[in-house]
Formats: sequence, C-alpha cells, structure tokens
Amino acid sequence: MSELKKPTATYEQATAIDNARLGKSFKVIAYAGTGKTTTLQMISEAMPERRGMYLAFNKSIAAEAQHKFHRNVDCRTFHSLAFRSVPRGVTDKLRLPRLSPSFIAKEYRLEPITLRRMMGGRYEKYVLMPSRLASLVANAVGYFCSTSSQYPAPRHIQAPNWLHPDDAELLQKHLYPAVERRWLESIDPNHQAGIGHDIYLKLWALSEPNIPADYVLFDEAQDADPLMLGILLKQRNTQVIYVGDAHQQIYAWRGAINAMQQLPLPESRLTTSFRFGPDIAMTANAILGGLNETVPLLGNPDLHSKVVNKPHTKQRDAILCRTNARAMELLLAGLVHGDKVSLQADHVKLNRFVDAASMLKQGRRVTDVPELAWFNSWHDVHEYCETNEGSDIKPLVKLVDDHGTDPLKKALAKITPIGQADYIISTAHKAKGLEWDRVHLEDDYQFKVNERDHKISDEELRLLYVACTRAKVSLNIHHIYDLVQQLKQQMPVSLRKAVG
Repeated sequence: MSELKKPTATYEQATAIDNARLGKSFKVIAYAGTGKTTTLQMISEAMPERRGMYLAFNKSIAAEAQHKFHRNVDCRTFHSLAFRSVPRGVTDKLRLPRLSPSFIAKEYRLEPITLRRMMGGRYEKYVLMPSRLASLVANAVGYFCSTSSQYPAPRHIQAPNWLHPDDAELLQKHLYPAVERRWLESIDPNHQAGIGHDIYLKLWALSEPNIPADYVLFDEAQDADPLMLGILLKQRNTQVIYVGDAHQQIYAWRGAINAMQQLPLPESRLTTSFRFGPDIAMTANAILGGLNETVPLLGNPDLHSKVVNKPHTKQRDAILCRTNARAMELLLAGLVHGDKVSLQADHVKLNRFVDAASMLKQGRRVTDVPELAWFNSWHDVHEYCETNEGSDIKPLVKLVDDHGTDPLKKALAKITPIGQADYIISTAHKAKGLEWDRVHLEDDYQFKVNERDHKISDEELRLLYVACTRAKVSLNIHHIYDLVQQLKQQMPVSLRKAVG
C-alpha cells in the first residue's frame, strides 16, 4: 500500500495504536462497521519490528487477512497452530473413518435405559436406546474439548433438558466411564478410529503452549470459547489484543463466553461507523439501549442512509430472517415469482433436516441430526413441538408439513450463486460480518410488543443489532417498527444526547 493511499487514523484509532505500543494486553471494543480491520492493520504497521499474529476463527478469514497485513504478521487459526504442534500420530487420525453412534453403542456394550421425560406437563417413562446414549457420549467429549477443564467429568454429559433432574444426574454417572474411554481412545495414536479437529486442539491446549509472537490480534473475541480464552490468558510473554463487540455475540449456544465483557483489561473503543449514517445508527442505538449500553454508536455524518417503514419493497439487496425455516419460506416464494434468489443460510443443516424428516415419516430412525435424533416417529416430533423446549424446531416441522420433503429438496437445488442473484435471503447469524446497500428485516424475530410495553430477550436484541447494522444505504424495519419506537423512548440519556 503506497503512503498516499494509507488512511489517516481517527482519534479513536490513534488511541488504540498508542495502547498497543505500551506492550500490555488490552481490548478494543469495536462497534459494527467502525473500521476494526483497518485499525488492526494500523496497529501492526505502528510496530513493524515486532512479530505479530492475527488469530481468526476460520481459515478463509485468516487467508484474507494475510493480504492485508505486513510480512511480520502471521495470520492463522487456533487449529492451524495446534495442528503443527500435536504429534503426527494423532492428526493422522483425521483421515480415518469416524465411529457412528451405533458402532460406539455396540463396541461399548451400551444397554437401553428407562428414564422419566417431561411431556405435556407431566413425566412419562422413556427408553433411551443405545445409539442415543452413544451420541450423548460423543457429544460429551466434544463439549469437554471446548472447555478449559483438564479432564472429562460427568458434568460434560449434556443430558436432554426434558429429563427428570434426578434421572439426568443418574445418566451422567452411568455414561461417564464411556466418555472417559472415548476421550482416551481419541488421543491414542494406536486406536484406529477417526477424530474431529476439536480433539487435537484440546490436546494442544492441555500442553500449555506458547504462541510464537510478540503480540496477538485476536479477532471476534466475543465469540471465543473457554478453551481459546484459556490458551491466551496463559501467555506470559505475549501481548494479547482482544478485538470485538460484546453486542455481536450471537453464538452463546456454542459455548462462547463474552470475553469483551468479562475480561478485566484496559479498553479502547471504536464507536464511529464507516458503513452507515446517523439514521441507521439511531436504530442501532435504540437496540443497544435495550442491552443497557451507555456508550453510543455514532453514524458517519458524511454518509446519507435512511430507515424506512414499508411492507415488502422490491428495492432490496438482502432480506434478513431469524430462522432457517423463514429463509426457506422466502426462497420458495421467490422461486414461484421467478426471482433469481441466493440463500445465505445453513444449506447443509437444512438438507439434512429434510432428509431426516423424510426418514421419520417412513418409520425409520435418525441418528445424525441432533434435533430429530430423540424421536421414534414424525408423530413424536409433533408432540415435542407443542412443548416449550420444542418451539425452536416448530417452524422447520411446519415447513415440512406444509410443503413436503421433495419440493424442499428441489428448492434447495435451485439456489442462484450470490453474484448472479436478484437478492439474497440470509439468516441474521449468517449475515454477521457482511454488508449490503439495502436491507429488509423479516417478521420472524421473537418479541412481544403492545401499546405500553415490550418483552424481548438480550439474545434477540443482539441478533437485531447485528441485522440492523448490515445496511449501508437503507434499512427497512417495517416488522420491528413498533419495538424500535418503544426502545427509542426508553433509551438511556447518554445515548439520546449523543444521537440528538
């Protein structure tokens, strides 16, 4: 990059650079669209003589980052660091066939166990079959791998929340020997069964590794799991700069803990957006106020962007939904209209769910789709959907009932590549890190609102904050307009003053 093209640091960016030069660990709280990547480049350019490491969650982000940083910054993932350090005999097991739940059940001689489950407000007897028990064992090893624990324990077995509490504890004790055995086999180079990437990452973490760098830039730190944080917090001679936005933590279900809120470190902030103007920032601040934030996100006064309240408009580049099911509904409707639609949702998960539904309808059991693995028939699934715990899969079940599995499979096969599409349908989760000129929010976000009051969870507010801040030119909030108006009225004074 020539000297002429280098952007000038803003006051906030200069403060972050000064903090970095001090050599102590700190965090950079970077709101949506506030030039986080540019700031990290500036930090590394201000310390050209020091060895840096940029750590990202996936390979493609790390590879893209490598082109943006100077030669003294290595851009990697945790997994790539671990892969180089763990004995070859363990990583070679990545190429071996994995053990299926039914194989584990047979190999470990797991027997059916009768427990009590909550169904329709009362407990009834339920038989957990060996392959289901084997899934719990495999999942427990996976969960242990995401924690900072030194060794597997009964608590790592995540019993279904519809089990009677006493039976859940009984199940954990009953299955613990199998979990311990599965972990020890996973890290044994001589045991001929495949492993996932989480196994060698955990093994590396247990070796208390030193990261070979003078400083680490840890991106999206709010989504770190306890394992990753544990590795970084144990670095003695390496400065760690944690970068992220506490309010964009939308993966709590994956075991993430919010490092941006929980780490007691000095902080710098990036609060002025380079993506959108004051109107979109105002909507984002209304949501931030609901999350008890007191420091405002400032829109760029040089950018003209607007917030609109209209039913569906033809002028949109992206439609952002909450659920895969709603994204599928919109895909089907778009195909009927002859639109060229691209889908930024979890295609693999949707395809597997539809296949599993088809099998259950034929009276066959399913083991590889967690949401449906506990059921003996499609009728059982319907019953479960009427419970509180089953509400999350209800939209997908309704989708299968309304359209049938074959039309859904055909629709998934007709998705247009992103570059050639008229518009993109995305879930808010999949939209994270992306931006479009014109964004329309869909109607499936979960909240209740009446004339005087509203009810919405923090998780849902964070999802809406991510969705709203994807827009650059126009944001259509028709379906959440009443909620936003109420949130604006209740905004903390510090936010209200800052945004006028």
